[in-house]
Amino acid sequence: MRIIFHSDLNSFYASVEQMLDPSLRNRAIAVCGCTEERHGIVLAKSEQAKRAGVKTGQANWEARQCCPGLITVQPHYEQYLKYSKLVRDIYQRYTDQVEPFGMDECWVRP
Repeated sequence: MRIIFHSDLNSFYASVEQMLDPSLRNRAIAVCGCTEERHGIVLAKSEQAKRAGVKTGQANWEARQCCPGLITVQPHYEQYLKYSKLVRDIYQRYTDQVEPFGMDECWVRP
């Protein structure tokens, strides 16, 4: 029998933003693309925003309708890459069979 673990860092971008800015913790936030550049969709959302009905891929204006107090932040990809690598380094302590699947997901074989 072969065992493969799937690791998915839920709300990854939003969690990184909340970690970096403590004023965002326990608040409804969404990491969003820039509306002015026509990339205005929700890329990630906090658990609080998720409970209010905010969905990934939703237009920013729709997300604000679901959650009027929603705080939107621009993405900081360099930070997400940094923390993604740190998580993968932890997996690498236990196995050399780590297959990334995006920034926030991996397949890990013990």
